[in-house]
Amino acid sequence: MQQDPINIIGTNIDIILASRFSDYSPQVLTELLYQDELLIEGFDKEACLFSRDEWGQFAFARDQRVAANLRTLSYRDQDKALDYLEEVTNLLQNSPEPVSPQDLNLGRLADSSWGSSNLGNTVLYHLWCQGVAVIAERKERRKLYKHYMQAKGLANLPTFDSEADFLDWFVYRRLSGLGVYWLKSGSGWLGQSMKERKAIIERFLEQGKVVKIQVTDMKEALYLTQDNYQRLLVVKNQPIKADQVRFIAPLDNFIWDRKFVQTIFDFEYVWEVYKPEKLRQYGYYVLPILLGDNFIGRFEPDRTKTRQDTLKIKKIWFESNIYETPEMTDMILTEVERYNQLLLRK
Repeated sequence: MQQDPINIIGTNIDIILASRFSDYSPQVLTELLYQDELLIEGFDKEACLFSRDEWGQFAFARDQRVAANLRTLSYRDQDKALDYLEEVTNLLQNSPEPVSPQDLNLGRLADSSWGSSNLGNTVLYHLWCQGVAVIAERKERRKLYKHYMQAKGLANLPTFDSEADFLDWFVYRRLSGLGVYWLKSGSGWLGQSMKERKAIIERFLEQGKVVKIQVTDMKEALYLTQDNYQRLLVVKNQPIKADQVRFIAPLDNFIWDRKFVQTIFDFEYVWEVYKPEKLRQYGYYVLPILLGDNFIGRFEPDRTKTRQDTLKIKKIWFESNIYETPEMTDMILTEVERYNQLLLRK
Protein backbone atom coordinates (compact mmCIF):
# COMPACT_ATOMS: atom_id res chain seq x y z
CA MET A 1 0.00 0.00 0.00
CA GLN A 2 1.44 3.33 -1.06
CA GLN A 3 2.01 6.02 1.52
CA ASP A 4 1.39 9.71 1.09
CA PRO A 5 1.80 12.48 3.68
CA ILE A 6 -1.37 14.37 2.71
CA ASN A 7 -4.12 13.88 5.28
CA ILE A 8 -7.43 15.49 4.40
CA ILE A 9 -9.89 12.82 5.55
CA GLY A 10 -7.28 10.31 6.69
CA THR A 11 -4.13 9.18 4.93
CA ASN A 12 -4.11 7.40 1.58
CA ILE A 13 -3.69 4.09 3.43
CA ASP A 14 -6.56 4.91 5.81
CA ILE A 15 -8.84 5.38 2.81
CA ILE A 16 -7.61 2.17 1.15
CA LEU A 17 -8.27 0.07 4.24
CA ALA A 18 -11.57 1.76 5.09
CA SER A 19 -12.85 0.89 1.61
CA ARG A 20 -12.14 -2.80 2.22
CA PHE A 21 -12.67 -3.53 5.92
CA SER A 22 -15.72 -2.88 8.07
CA ASP A 23 -13.70 -2.90 11.31
CA TYR A 24 -10.71 -0.78 10.31
CA SER A 25 -9.33 1.97 12.51
CA PRO A 26 -6.12 4.02 12.26
CA GLN A 27 -5.20 2.79 15.74
CA VAL A 28 -5.09 -0.81 14.48
CA LEU A 29 -2.67 0.24 11.73
CA THR A 30 -0.49 2.11 14.21
CA GLU A 31 -0.29 -0.97 16.43
CA LEU A 32 0.60 -3.25 13.52
CA LEU A 33 3.35 -0.86 12.42
CA TYR A 34 4.94 0.46 15.56
CA GLN A 35 3.93 -1.83 18.43
CA ASP A 36 3.53 -5.35 17.05
CA GLU A 37 5.82 -4.43 14.12
CA LEU A 38 4.13 -6.93 11.82
CA LEU A 39 4.13 -4.30 9.08
CA ILE A 40 7.02 -2.07 8.09
CA GLU A 41 7.57 1.05 6.01
CA GLY A 42 9.81 0.42 3.02
CA PHE A 43 10.34 1.23 -0.64
CA ASP A 44 8.40 -0.79 -3.19
CA LYS A 45 6.87 1.12 -6.09
CA GLU A 46 7.12 4.20 -3.92
CA ALA A 47 7.23 4.55 -0.13
CA CYS A 48 4.85 1.79 0.95
CA LEU A 49 3.76 -0.47 3.78
CA PHE A 50 4.33 -4.20 3.50
CA SER A 51 4.74 -7.26 5.68
CA ARG A 52 7.77 -7.28 7.95
CA ASP A 53 8.52 -10.80 6.71
CA GLU A 54 9.20 -9.39 3.22
CA TRP A 55 11.83 -6.91 4.40
CA GLY A 56 14.77 -9.19 3.64
CA GLN A 57 13.44 -9.94 0.17
CA PHE A 58 13.45 -6.23 -0.65
CA ALA A 59 17.24 -5.95 -0.22
CA PHE A 60 17.78 -5.52 -3.98
CA ALA A 61 15.07 -2.84 -4.09
CA ARG A 62 16.87 -0.99 -1.32
CA ASP A 63 20.10 -1.16 -3.32
CA GLN A 64 18.28 0.41 -6.27
CA ARG A 65 16.83 3.08 -4.01
CA VAL A 66 20.25 3.92 -2.54
CA ALA A 67 21.69 4.39 -6.04
CA ALA A 68 18.77 6.63 -7.00
CA ASN A 69 19.08 8.70 -3.83
CA LEU A 70 22.82 9.17 -4.37
CA ARG A 71 22.03 10.65 -7.78
CA THR A 72 19.42 12.90 -6.18
CA LEU A 73 21.82 14.15 -3.52
CA SER A 74 24.42 14.90 -6.18
CA TYR A 75 21.90 16.74 -8.36
CA ARG A 76 20.77 18.84 -5.39
CA ASP A 77 24.34 19.50 -4.24
CA GLN A 78 23.54 17.81 -0.92
CA ASP A 79 26.36 15.23 -0.87
CA LYS A 80 27.46 16.65 2.46
CA ALA A 81 24.84 14.41 4.09
CA LEU A 82 26.96 11.35 3.27
CA ASP A 83 29.70 12.55 5.63
CA TYR A 84 27.38 11.94 8.60
CA LEU A 85 26.22 8.40 7.84
CA GLU A 86 28.64 6.64 10.18
CA GLU A 87 28.09 9.11 13.02
CA VAL A 88 24.30 8.85 12.84
CA THR A 89 24.44 5.05 12.48
CA ASN A 90 26.41 4.85 15.73
CA LEU A 91 23.91 7.14 17.40
CA LEU A 92 21.00 4.95 16.30
CA GLN A 93 22.73 1.81 17.54
CA ASN A 94 23.26 3.29 20.99
CA SER A 95 20.10 5.34 21.45
CA PRO A 96 17.48 3.84 23.80
CA GLU A 97 14.80 5.98 22.15
CA PRO A 98 13.82 6.60 18.52
CA VAL A 99 15.67 9.48 16.91
CA SER A 100 14.16 12.33 14.90
CA PRO A 101 15.98 14.67 12.49
CA GLN A 102 15.51 17.46 15.02
CA ASP A 103 17.34 15.41 17.67
CA LEU A 104 20.44 15.34 15.47
CA ASN A 105 20.69 19.12 15.22
CA LEU A 106 23.00 18.92 12.21
CA GLY A 107 21.91 22.16 10.56
CA ARG A 108 20.69 22.72 7.03
CA LEU A 109 21.71 21.88 3.49
CA ALA A 110 21.42 23.82 0.28
CA ASP A 111 17.80 24.72 -0.31
CA SER A 112 15.93 22.77 -2.95
CA SER A 113 12.43 23.09 -4.37
CA TRP A 114 12.07 19.32 -3.75
CA GLY A 115 13.06 17.36 -0.70
CA SER A 116 14.18 18.47 2.73
CA SER A 117 16.95 20.96 3.42
CA ASN A 118 17.22 19.63 6.99
CA LEU A 119 20.57 17.82 7.09
CA GLY A 120 19.44 15.38 9.78
CA ASN A 121 16.38 14.42 7.78
CA THR A 122 18.46 13.82 4.65
CA VAL A 123 20.96 11.63 6.53
CA LEU A 124 18.24 9.54 8.19
CA TYR A 125 16.37 9.14 4.91
CA HIS A 126 19.49 7.78 3.21
CA LEU A 127 20.06 5.35 6.08
CA TRP A 128 16.42 4.29 5.67
CA CYS A 129 17.05 3.70 1.95
CA GLN A 130 20.01 1.51 2.91
CA GLY A 131 17.95 -0.45 5.43
CA VAL A 132 20.22 0.65 8.28
CA ALA A 133 17.42 2.73 9.81
CA VAL A 134 13.73 1.87 10.05
CA ILE A 135 10.83 4.12 10.96
CA ALA A 136 9.94 3.44 14.59
CA GLU A 137 7.13 5.93 15.01
CA ARG A 138 5.31 8.81 13.38
CA LYS A 139 4.10 11.90 15.16
CA GLU A 140 1.87 13.69 12.67
CA ARG A 141 4.25 14.12 9.70
CA ARG A 142 7.43 13.79 11.77
CA LYS A 143 9.28 10.48 11.44
CA LEU A 144 11.33 8.90 14.22
CA TYR A 145 13.94 6.25 13.39
CA LYS A 146 15.76 3.39 15.07
CA HIS A 147 18.51 1.00 13.99
CA TYR A 148 17.13 -2.01 12.13
CA MET A 149 18.70 -4.39 14.67
CA GLN A 150 16.47 -2.83 17.33
CA ALA A 151 13.35 -3.71 15.34
CA LYS A 152 11.41 -6.90 15.94
CA GLY A 153 12.09 -9.81 13.64
CA LEU A 154 14.34 -8.19 11.01
CA ALA A 155 17.54 -10.02 11.86
CA ASN A 156 18.28 -13.07 9.73
CA LEU A 157 15.32 -12.67 7.37
CA PRO A 158 15.91 -14.52 4.08
CA THR A 159 17.20 -12.61 1.08
CA PHE A 160 17.60 -13.57 -2.57
CA ASP A 161 20.90 -14.93 -3.86
CA SER A 162 20.61 -13.11 -7.17
CA GLU A 163 18.88 -10.11 -8.68
CA ALA A 164 17.18 -12.45 -11.18
CA ASP A 165 15.52 -14.33 -8.32
CA PHE A 166 14.44 -11.02 -6.79
CA LEU A 167 12.92 -9.82 -10.06
CA ASP A 168 10.93 -13.04 -10.47
CA TRP A 169 9.50 -12.62 -6.98
CA PHE A 170 8.93 -8.91 -7.43
CA VAL A 171 7.05 -9.18 -10.74
CA TYR A 172 4.86 -12.04 -9.50
CA ARG A 173 4.11 -10.19 -6.27
CA ARG A 174 3.24 -6.97 -8.13
CA LEU A 175 0.93 -8.77 -10.56
CA SER A 176 -0.74 -10.59 -7.69
CA GLY A 177 -1.34 -7.31 -5.86
CA LEU A 178 -2.81 -5.60 -8.92
CA GLY A 179 -5.24 -8.46 -9.53
CA VAL A 180 -5.19 -8.28 -13.31
CA TYR A 181 -3.00 -6.09 -15.48
CA TRP A 182 -1.45 -5.59 -18.89
CA LEU A 183 2.21 -5.61 -19.94
CA LYS A 184 2.23 -2.02 -21.19
CA SER A 185 4.42 0.44 -19.35
CA GLY A 186 2.45 2.24 -16.70
CA SER A 187 2.33 3.19 -13.04
CA GLY A 188 1.52 -0.37 -12.03
CA TRP A 189 4.91 -1.55 -13.28
CA LEU A 190 6.89 1.43 -12.06
CA GLY A 191 10.42 0.30 -11.26
CA GLN A 192 10.72 -2.43 -13.90
CA SER A 193 11.64 -2.27 -17.58
CA MET A 194 9.37 -3.65 -20.29
CA LYS A 195 12.07 -6.07 -21.44
CA GLU A 196 12.56 -7.52 -17.95
CA ARG A 197 8.92 -8.03 -17.08
CA LYS A 198 7.96 -9.36 -20.53
CA ALA A 199 10.60 -12.09 -20.32
CA ILE A 200 9.54 -12.98 -16.78
CA ILE A 201 5.82 -13.05 -17.57
CA GLU A 202 6.40 -15.21 -20.67
CA ARG A 203 8.34 -17.69 -18.56
CA PHE A 204 5.60 -17.68 -15.92
CA LEU A 205 3.04 -18.41 -18.67
CA GLU A 206 5.04 -21.46 -19.74
CA GLN A 207 5.27 -22.61 -16.12
CA GLY A 208 1.54 -22.13 -15.53
CA LYS A 209 2.10 -19.54 -12.80
CA VAL A 210 0.39 -16.81 -14.81
CA VAL A 211 -2.68 -16.88 -17.07
CA LYS A 212 -3.26 -14.69 -20.13
CA ILE A 213 -6.81 -13.56 -20.86
CA GLN A 214 -8.49 -11.43 -23.50
CA VAL A 215 -11.28 -8.97 -22.71
CA THR A 216 -13.97 -8.26 -25.29
CA ASP A 217 -13.33 -5.06 -27.28
CA MET A 218 -9.93 -4.58 -25.67
CA LYS A 219 -6.77 -4.66 -27.77
CA GLU A 220 -4.27 -5.46 -25.02
CA ALA A 221 -4.12 -8.90 -23.41
CA LEU A 222 -4.34 -9.04 -19.64
CA TYR A 223 -2.43 -11.22 -17.21
CA LEU A 224 -3.14 -12.56 -13.75
CA THR A 225 -1.57 -15.05 -11.41
CA GLN A 226 -2.93 -18.59 -11.35
CA ASP A 227 -4.31 -17.99 -7.85
CA ASN A 228 -6.17 -14.88 -8.95
CA TYR A 229 -7.43 -16.66 -12.06
CA GLN A 230 -8.97 -19.38 -9.90
CA ARG A 231 -10.64 -16.67 -7.81
CA LEU A 232 -11.96 -15.11 -11.00
CA LEU A 233 -13.51 -18.42 -12.06
CA VAL A 234 -15.30 -18.65 -8.71
CA VAL A 235 -16.81 -15.15 -8.78
CA LYS A 236 -17.28 -14.41 -12.49
CA ASN A 237 -20.88 -15.61 -12.60
CA GLN A 238 -21.87 -14.24 -9.22
CA PRO A 239 -23.99 -11.07 -9.11
CA ILE A 240 -22.03 -7.91 -8.41
CA LYS A 241 -23.09 -6.20 -5.21
CA ALA A 242 -24.37 -2.74 -6.09
CA ASP A 243 -26.24 -1.67 -2.97
CA GLN A 244 -23.37 0.29 -1.44
CA VAL A 245 -20.73 2.73 -2.61
CA ARG A 246 -17.09 2.94 -1.61
CA PHE A 247 -14.70 5.88 -1.76
CA ILE A 248 -11.41 4.96 -3.45
CA ALA A 249 -8.08 6.42 -2.34
CA PRO A 250 -6.21 8.46 -4.97
CA LEU A 251 -3.15 6.18 -4.71
CA ASP A 252 -5.00 2.90 -4.26
CA ASN A 253 -3.23 0.00 -6.04
CA PHE A 254 -6.55 -0.50 -7.81
CA ILE A 255 -6.18 2.79 -9.72
CA TRP A 256 -2.40 3.28 -9.87
CA ASP A 257 -2.49 3.17 -13.67
CA ARG A 258 -4.93 5.87 -14.80
CA LYS A 259 -4.84 4.75 -18.46
CA PHE A 260 -5.67 1.20 -17.44
CA VAL A 261 -8.60 2.43 -15.33
CA GLN A 262 -9.87 4.52 -18.22
CA THR A 263 -9.65 1.55 -20.60
CA ILE A 264 -11.39 -0.90 -18.26
CA PHE A 265 -13.95 1.37 -16.60
CA ASP A 266 -14.26 4.26 -19.08
CA PHE A 267 -13.44 6.56 -16.16
CA GLU A 268 -10.85 9.29 -16.48
CA TYR A 269 -9.22 10.20 -13.20
CA VAL A 270 -6.42 12.68 -12.58
CA TRP A 271 -5.17 13.54 -9.11
CA GLU A 272 -4.89 17.32 -9.19
CA VAL A 273 -3.16 17.92 -5.85
CA TYR A 274 -0.02 19.27 -7.50
CA LYS A 275 -1.78 21.32 -10.16
CA PRO A 276 -2.20 25.08 -9.69
CA GLU A 277 -5.77 25.83 -8.65
CA LYS A 278 -6.62 27.60 -11.89
CA LEU A 279 -5.65 24.51 -13.90
CA ARG A 280 -7.73 22.01 -11.93
CA GLN A 281 -10.79 20.56 -13.58
CA TYR A 282 -12.34 19.36 -10.33
CA GLY A 283 -10.52 20.10 -7.08
CA TYR A 284 -7.50 19.69 -4.83
CA TYR A 285 -8.12 16.25 -3.27
CA VAL A 286 -10.83 14.48 -5.24
CA LEU A 287 -11.77 10.82 -4.66
CA PRO A 288 -13.52 8.42 -7.08
CA ILE A 289 -16.84 6.84 -6.06
CA LEU A 290 -17.24 3.13 -6.84
CA LEU A 291 -20.63 1.42 -7.08
CA GLY A 292 -20.42 -2.28 -7.82
CA ASP A 293 -18.06 -2.48 -10.80
CA ASN A 294 -18.65 1.08 -12.01
CA PHE A 295 -17.05 4.37 -11.16
CA ILE A 296 -20.10 6.61 -10.95
CA GLY A 297 -18.46 9.88 -10.04
CA ARG A 298 -16.03 11.71 -7.81
CA PHE A 299 -16.21 14.09 -4.88
CA GLU A 300 -14.14 16.73 -3.14
CA PRO A 301 -14.04 16.64 0.67
CA ASP A 302 -14.55 19.79 2.66
CA ARG A 303 -11.16 21.02 3.91
CA THR A 304 -12.33 23.82 6.22
CA LYS A 305 -11.03 23.79 9.79
CA THR A 306 -14.56 23.66 11.17
CA ARG A 307 -15.15 20.10 9.94
CA GLN A 308 -13.43 18.62 13.06
CA ASP A 309 -11.56 15.89 11.16
CA THR A 310 -14.70 14.20 9.87
CA LEU A 311 -15.57 13.63 6.24
CA LYS A 312 -17.96 16.16 4.79
CA ILE A 313 -18.56 16.36 1.06
CA LYS A 314 -18.00 19.75 -0.52
CA LYS A 315 -19.00 18.85 -4.08
CA ILE A 316 -19.90 15.79 -6.16
CA TRP A 317 -19.51 15.26 -9.89
CA PHE A 318 -21.46 12.29 -11.27
CA GLU A 319 -20.48 10.60 -14.52
CA SER A 320 -24.15 10.62 -15.56
CA ASN A 321 -27.30 12.32 -14.32
CA ILE A 322 -28.90 8.89 -13.92
CA TYR A 323 -27.11 8.74 -10.56
CA GLU A 324 -28.65 11.98 -9.32
CA THR A 325 -31.41 10.27 -7.36
CA PRO A 326 -32.61 10.28 -3.73
CA GLU A 327 -31.55 6.62 -3.47
CA MET A 328 -27.99 7.46 -4.51
CA THR A 329 -27.90 10.39 -2.10
CA ASP A 330 -28.89 8.05 0.73
CA MET A 331 -26.24 5.53 -0.35
CA ILE A 332 -23.51 8.16 -0.34
CA LEU A 333 -24.59 9.59 3.02
CA THR A 334 -24.57 6.07 4.47
CA GLU A 335 -20.99 5.59 3.28
CA VAL A 336 -19.96 8.97 4.71
CA GLU A 337 -21.38 7.92 8.09
CA ARG A 338 -19.68 4.51 7.92
CA TYR A 339 -16.38 6.08 6.97
CA ASN A 340 -16.49 8.60 9.78
CA GLN A 341 -17.26 5.90 12.33
CA LEU A 342 -14.24 3.88 11.18
CA LEU A 343 -11.78 6.77 11.09
CA LEU A 344 -12.85 8.11 14.47
CA ARG A 345 -12.46 4.74 16.19
CA LYS A 346 -9.70 4.57 18.77
